[in-house]
Amino acid sequence: MDAPAQTAVALGTALKVLLWPAYHSTDMEVHRNWLAITHQLPLRDWYIEATSPWTLDYPPFFAYLSYILAVPAAWFDANIVRVDALNYDAWSCVAYMRATVLVTEGVLALALALLLPTSTHDSALRVLLVSVLLHPGLVIVDHIHFQYNGFLFGVLFLALWAARTGRPVLAALAFSSLLQLKHLFVYIAPAWTVYLLRSYLLPVWPTSAVAWSALLDRTIKLGAATLAPFALSIVPFVLSAVHGDVAPSAVLHAMYERLFPFHRGLMHAYWAPNVWALYAAADRVLLRLQGRVLASASRGKVGDTVFGVLPTISPGVCFTLALGAILVYMVPLWRTPSFRHLVVAIVLCALTSFAVGWHVHEKAVLLAALPLSLVASHSYAYWRTFQLLTATAIVTLFPLLFTHRETPIKLLYGYLWYTLLVRLLQRRILRPMPTNLGEIVHWLESQYLRGLAVLALGTNVVWPLVSALRPQWAPQHIAFLPLLLTSVYGAAGIVYVWVRLSVLYLWDTDST
Repeated sequence: MDAPAQTAVALGTALKVLLWPAYHSTDMEVHRNWLAITHQLPLRDWYIEATSPWTLDYPPFFAYLSYILAVPAAWFDANIVRVDALNYDAWSCVAYMRATVLVTEGVLALALALLLPTSTHDSALRVLLVSVLLHPGLVIVDHIHFQYNGFLFGVLFLALWAARTGRPVLAALAFSSLLQLKHLFVYIAPAWTVYLLRSYLLPVWPTSAVAWSALLDRTIKLGAATLAPFALSIVPFVLSAVHGDVAPSAVLHAMYERLFPFHRGLMHAYWAPNVWALYAAADRVLLRLQGRVLASASRGKVGDTVFGVLPTISPGVCFTLALGAILVYMVPLWRTPSFRHLVVAIVLCALTSFAVGWHVHEKAVLLAALPLSLVASHSYAYWRTFQLLTATAIVTLFPLLFTHRETPIKLLYGYLWYTLLVRLLQRRILRPMPTNLGEIVHWLESQYLRGLAVLALGTNVVWPLVSALRPQWAPQHIAFLPLLLTSVYGAAGIVYVWVRLSVLYLWDTDST
């Protein structure tokens, strides 16, 4: 990294440490409990233990990471790794858990540092790469709310670096390992599958014995790199079950039940800004027009989502819609398996799963927003799409931090990061002469971005002040209004970006 980048990373790291005393969600207790489970119990009980309601529901590689992090935790504060120490939040525990997020985020820093030399002649891309490590979404979700997305995206970006530098087997190994860390990355697996098949396994159809032999060799290498993480994930649990005289099938079934909880409803308690937020909002409007009232359109963590007028959505509908769109995106990637097409296909797969997926969390928008940084400098059209997606993602993540003392932090940091990035790149990515229609569209997009700023201030500053100073102006029965406005307005932006990027990708014939 050059000196400005090193300075930015140092300042960002200092900020993240200063945020340690900030609000943290129950996710910190979730991960503390996982440290305790993996530290105290044999593998066969990891996905069965249920003393805490925050049971282990990530794949085995993440459980192994928890096991590793639990070792120094036991030295630092033994209560951290006690299964019965429910809701333990002593400062020693908070400081240690915060430190693990910062340390594991080093994987993302490493991946970005490896990608920097590949952008020697693209100063805009270098700025974008540094900005990923300082992204407000990661600061909000990981370093305040509490999760390990920086680490997980680090593994994803390592896979992308391997693909970018012509290391397909390493890319397959990295992505397969990522699936064993968090299985929700399976949404972007089709893009990786098609890319590796076409760029490595079948770049051309073999026509000779030598070519067939080379294909067999590549197949063995790619298959081993893909299957090895799955074997390392499952086999230790089978051996632990056999050693404990427990049926391996019972242990694996318990793991499956934890990883795929299809009993949860269509929407989370806070509606993720996607198609179903617009669908639920439309249902509410139709109910009002009929003079009817529905107590709630979502039962939160579990339970079915209830609609009063529009048809109920099933997991099968979500799966069919997502699979249909994703298959369309695979066609250009199959025809031209370039790195840029891979990245855009990954983003579109992520956007599709976010837009029409089942029980989507608002945090999942980062799976589209962060990888898009790698191609945002390709053209002004991609840069504009990146602006819209990033701004929408940041604002729709604000509700995760609902305590008042974090309000200035999220608003000020999000504004400074976004504004500085735009100003740094506006001279590096030039806007071509627009058509009349293009000028209108650009103006409408700009109004949407201004609306996001108004929404952020209105829901995070004005509404709380009105609620405190003039409670009669913000009665309890409309307390949900800020969240509703954020979901619906954000959903309009996400759906627009989804369509906009789809058009750019499907009509893009440049394979460089």
